Amino acid sequence: MNASRELPGLTHILCCWTLLSAPAEAESFFATTASAFKSSNIEFQRTKTNAPFLPLAFADSTHYGDVEVTTETGENIEYDVHQFSAMGVLPILLGENDALFGGLYASQSAFDFADDAADDFDVLSVGVPIGWLHQTSENWQAAAFLMPLGHKADSDNADWSWQYLGGAFARYIQSDELWWAFGAYMDVGSGDDLFLPYLGASWAINEAWTLSAIMPWPALIYSPSKQWMMRLGAAPSGASWALDTSDDTVSLDIDAWDFGLGVEYRFAGDFWVSAEVGVSGLRGLSYTDGSLEQPDLEFSSNSYVSFSVKFRPSGANTGR
Repeated sequence: MNASRELPGLTHILCCWTLLSAPAEAESFFATTASAFKSSNIEFQRTKTNAPFLPLAFADSTHYGDVEVTTETGENIEYDVHQFSAMGVLPILLGENDALFGGLYASQSAFDFADDAADDFDVLSVGVPIGWLHQTSENWQAAAFLMPLGHKADSDNADWSWQYLGGAFARYIQSDELWWAFGAYMDVGSGDDLFLPYLGASWAINEAWTLSAIMPWPALIYSPSKQWMMRLGAAPSGASWALDTSDDTVSLDIDAWDFGLGVEYRFAGDFWVSAEVGVSGLRGLSYTDGSLEQPDLEFSSNSYVSFSVKFRPSGANTGR
């Protein structure tokens, strides 16, 4: 990518994340919140494990190199994707059994095409995740979330396109080491609507090893101490998009996957730094004329590398 290309909006993304996750303010807020959650009836994980809690804020930079697709007309297209993203979520305890989660997600994706196969373009994405959690009994929880997600390319004719991600779930704690999740997930938007049943689980084998089947982030996690974590697993890819050439609207395809190995280190308080490398596959960029229906494409796997800073709150028996 030409270093002189601007990413409009990226400065605002990083400024918002910085304000949300300023070290002193963030750690003080989450220490107080963790103490409140610990005193409530809400449980995240009972067993002792070295694996840290899910990040409530992050800033991430990912590069996908040499993504190759062959269209249904036989045309070969190759491109790189540079993606910068940030998110922050604030938990709010409503009582002994209920909690709300709200935040902001934003990213900037720059598409660079080889051999002038197409014009380079950037995509700004903004989302507002909202979630609710209820402790129904000692071993059962109910949860739901909704995330409106908007995308806009930087071309003159582009307009906002919207996706709505959401779901409703139940979580059953079978034992101190094992829990299950059941429910339904939806992705409704400019492209094909997606409705899926959901089944997930997490097994804390011991303090160091955790087998996580939480979709869409299945992983084997190794945490030899409270300072280090290694993760081998999958996650939805940021290199797979659909572009409607009639009005330059775009939408994110979530049926492509990244498979990688990541290493994280706690470098200060509850702040972690991570690096991940791997391959991405199954889907690429789709072009359509007048609709976002997915044509048949041949998509080769490609490599990616990612660096991020994350805020993983501690202080309560939250596990992962």
